[in-house]
Formats: sequence, C-alpha cells, structure tokens
Amino acid sequence: MDKTAEKKDSIFSKLSRVSGTGALLPLLIIIIFLSIFTKSFLTTSNIMQVLRQAAVYSIMATGMTFVIITGGIDLSQGSVLALCCVTSAFTINSTGNMWLGIIVAILTGAVVGLVNGVVVAYIKIPAFIMTLGSLYVVRGLTLYITNSTQVAVQHDKFKVIGQGFLFNIPIPVYIFLIVGAIAYIILEHTATGRYIFAIGSNEATTRLSGVKVERNIIKAYLFSGICVALAAVVYLSRLSAAQPTAGQSYELEAIAAVVIGGTSIAGGEGGIFGTLVGAVIIAIIRNGLVLLGVGSFFTQIVVGLIIVGAVSLDVIRRRLAMNK
Repeated sequence: MDKTAEKKDSIFSKLSRVSGTGALLPLLIIIIFLSIFTKSFLTTSNIMQVLRQAAVYSIMATGMTFVIITGGIDLSQGSVLALCCVTSAFTINSTGNMWLGIIVAILTGAVVGLVNGVVVAYIKIPAFIMTLGSLYVVRGLTLYITNSTQVAVQHDKFKVIGQGFLFNIPIPVYIFLIVGAIAYIILEHTATGRYIFAIGSNEATTRLSGVKVERNIIKAYLFSGICVALAAVVYLSRLSAAQPTAGQSYELEAIAAVVIGGTSIAGGEGGIFGTLVGAVIIAIIRNGLVLLGVGSFFTQIVVGLIIVGAVSLDVIRRRLAMNK
C-alpha cells in the first residue's frame, strides 16, 4: 500500500471514530431530495435562513448532549429559554446596556441549571421528574413577572447578534459553531468530559474509581443552563421581543437533535458533532416541508417519527452488542 492510500485510510479511520458521522448520510439524502423537488432550497438566501434557524436548536442541543451522556435529561430547557429572554430584556430596557443583559441571561440559565444539577445529583430525584417540575415552575415564574405580556427590546446593536451578518454568513451561525467547538473540546479533551462519559456508562463503577460523580453531574446541568441562556440571547436578538411563552417544546427539538446525531438516550455514548448535524437536519426538515407546501402540523409528525426511529436503532444496536 502506497503512502497516499495509507493517508486516505488514516483520514477515513479518524472520521469513523468521530461520533455522529452516521448522521451525515441522512442529511445528504434529505438535501438531495429537497434539491430535486423544490426550486429554492439550494439558494444562498434559503441556506442561510436554515442555518440561522438551526442556531437556537443547536446551542440548546449542545447543552442537552452533556446531560444525556450522563444518562439524564433536561426537560426545562424551553421554559428556561423564555425566562432568560425576559430577564435579559428587562435588563437591557432598564439599563440600556446589552452586555449586562447578556450576562444576566447567562446567570439566569446558570442558576436554573445549577439547581437542577444539585437536586438530581444529591437529592437523587430522577432527572425526568426534577426537570419536568422545573419546566412548570420556571414557565409559571416567567408568566408572573411579565404579567403574560411580551417585552419589546429596542436596542439596535443588540439586534445585530441575531439579525446581522459577517462575511455574508449569519452571526448566529458563528455563535453555534463556537459553542459547539468549546463543548467538543470539553467532552473530548478534558477530564470532565471523560468523567461525564464514564458516569453515563456506569455510574457505580465511576464512583468506585474515585470520581466525584455528583460534582460532574452538576457541571453537565450547569452547562445545559448556560447553553440555553446563549440560545436565548440569539432568540431575543432575532425577534427583538421576549415572549413569556417562548421556547415551548424547544427542549424536545434539542432532544431530537441529540438523538438524531447519534448520542445514546441511555447515556455513555455520543458527541457534539452529531448533535450539530442533528440540529441542522431538523431545521432543514422544517424548511423543506414549508417549501413543499406541507402543513406545519405534519412537521411534528415527521420529527416524532425520526426520534422514535433513531432511539429504536440505538436500542437494537445495544442489544446486538450485548449478544455478541
């Protein structure tokens, strides 16, 4: 085998080890299908619109990836997004300082994530129950402090974050790629990342190995909260208004992106690359169905079927692995 062939084998072997590369095939199939059956899908403006829409989902899903790899779940993300939007909007309107508004949003998300993590890690309430409770508590708090009315934000520089372009690419695209890159480094190249994978694979063994399990579970939920806050900043900037009902079912979109991207719902396996691809797939499906003239309700059916299919494949794969 010559050096060129060896180099190609090395590249393909490295790519095969990246979690989530399996999601590239369905992405390619969807792109080809929509390119054939719609006239405007592959236009530059439409592609940029799809990537802009994918930004919020992908940032939230990045945080969700950490939680799901530990074997947990965060159902409060959609409600937290709304609360972060509202606290940020109030801060910007009262101070005129957009950076202070962004910091307040991040602190809001971090506090909710920290509370979720502490309760799940130390009180041992199942993550599903804890974050489901947070979903209702946070949503109720958001409705209360806004009196169920939206809060408009008038700040031209702040709008650039969600509506602006840099080198003809939407700024939210840069944000979700930067967040994804940071998350990838944490998961793949730090002790915290290794511990998060270990907890999801076998928590008891990880604890016996001397790892502070509770501390790392808290880190996962804290990161989820921060990611939601960043997504809220993009969302608020794009719409220029904080709606107390914002983010409803967004946590399900995030879970869908994570699962489609190859992260096991049982924990212990997954990665950020697949999550980002999964978020783009969801955004493309939504966009494609609109271009095909399909009703919005059908989008929910398609996304639901994809989630069931992805989880089913993961369960089948695990059973086959156990029987070997």
